[in-house]
Amino acid sequence: MKKQLVALLIFTSIASSLNAQDETEKLPVYANISIGYGNTFFSGRLSEKETINDDRGFGRNDGFTLASFFYYAPKKWKGFGLGAGVKGFIASPNVGGPNDSEEYFFNYYHVGLGGKYHFSKQFNKGLFLKTSIGIGQMTEKTRFLDENRFEHQFAVGTTVLGGIGYSFPLSDKIAFNVDLDYEFSSRNGDVTGEGQDVNFRNSHVSINFGIGF
Repeated sequence: MKKQLVALLIFTSIASSLNAQDETEKLPVYANISIGYGNTFFSGRLSEKETINDDRGFGRNDGFTLASFFYYAPKKWKGFGLGAGVKGFIASPNVGGPNDSEEYFFNYYHVGLGGKYHFSKQFNKGLFLKTSIGIGQMTEKTRFLDENRFEHQFAVGTTVLGGIGYSFPLSDKIAFNVDLDYEFSSRNGDVTGEGQDVNFRNSHVSINFGIGF
């Protein structure tokens, strides 16, 4: 009888603990995952190279984005969230040069800290602004198809991002997000024949679609 009573007390204690846990508000962390399409605009040294590539028959610097950010947004913050995440861009290969014998392509990413504010004062709902600042790398490559060789450049530096968008609620916890991002990046790298700490600058505009939950 005592064993049954002890078992009943243990079961009751566990059940009470589970009920209390269910009633406790879940940690207010939201994930935002998106894919998009955009175009990169170069300045400085890269702008000069872009002009040369244009004259040699290369195309535009468009491509696809992928981003994942996580925000801490308790209700008392009234639509504002702080978080961190990563965003990357993969450019479509451009073919040009004599007889289209060269291929130019690049990709880059940044990992940063950011904030997001919904004017509805409810996170994941309605019009929002967002921003982030982070560090990351750019990889630039030219492939000479006839010679079967590559030229690589790597640069590391900072990226500042700003965006505006809208969250369409699908349920209490899930929303479909559409946003327009603008990024500016400044990175330094070593270039063969030009020296160290050569500056690579670019801006980027993209439209993105994703899920917030």
